[in-house]
Amino acid sequence: VLHPLPKPSVDTGMGLERLAAVLQHVHSNYEIDLFAHLLAAAKQAVDAASPAGNDCDPASPSLKVIADHIRACSFTVTDGVIPGNEGRGYVLRRIARRAIRHGYKLGARKPFFHTLVAALDAEMGEAYPELRKAASRVTEVLKTEEERFFQTIHTGMEILESALAGGTKVIDGDTAFKLHDTFGFPVDLTGDVCRERGVTVDTAGFEAAMNRQREQARASAKFKMAAGLSYEGVPTAFHGYEHLQCETSKVTALYIDGASVQSARAGDDVVVVLDHTPFYAESGGQAGDAGELRNPVARV
Repeated sequence: VLHPLPKPSVDTGMGLERLAAVLQHVHSNYEIDLFAHLLAAAKQAVDAASPAGNDCDPASPSLKVIADHIRACSFTVTDGVIPGNEGRGYVLRRIARRAIRHGYKLGARKPFFHTLVAALDAEMGEAYPELRKAASRVTEVLKTEEERFFQTIHTGMEILESALAGGTKVIDGDTAFKLHDTFGFPVDLTGDVCRERGVTVDTAGFEAAMNRQREQARASAKFKMAAGLSYEGVPTAFHGYEHLQCETSKVTALYIDGASVQSARAGDDVVVVLDHTPFYAESGGQAGDAGELRNPVARV
């Protein structure tokens, strides 16, 4: 049975930014007042992080990428995601490193991206109080990620530029994997640079190299972690048969590459040992459980 809608309307797909563009008589989202301020802040941050005398083009598309991505990254971190190598964390890492590469392209040679959280907070913090409340933590998370990438981006770009200078039309999978595994270049970031030069990436070769690395890492990790935990003898009480979550678990040990450590940074692959857990460990061919560790300010 069809009934008249109480409020007849048409879904035009016109979100707030598109509506603002119409009302402000501009031709794209990037010309509205919100983005105008973020673009200005992005240019200032890039120039400040560049060698003396650098004055990047205020109309550069790279500034639009940076302005857009600081919003995406900031709200994602506000929601509890941190940069990592898997799942949502890796999506965040890819977005952040893409923005950082665009800043590098404009001349930035030291971290700049994280400083834009303050500009975003000034524009959107009143409407989104959760962003304002988390601004300091968001800045630190993005700063840590940015510092990690700036340790390798210059050498990685030199390797990529050298490969592109040979006149090739396809970057081989092994080179793309080396950039990913050694220098922290997500393959889509390598693809961005290549597309700017009319070059493609051998994604099948990259995936083959990734699969080889995963198998090697899996075998190595199992050996190292078994040896490390056996040596330490850290006891863990398993409660998975009684309930599926533990409210007050305590971290008793951390391991990275089989070695006991006292702390870990965003992006590290870590084995976390708890005093009690609902997670069933991999045993006898049965896959281990997957789940989350949470506290009031973070989620893993």
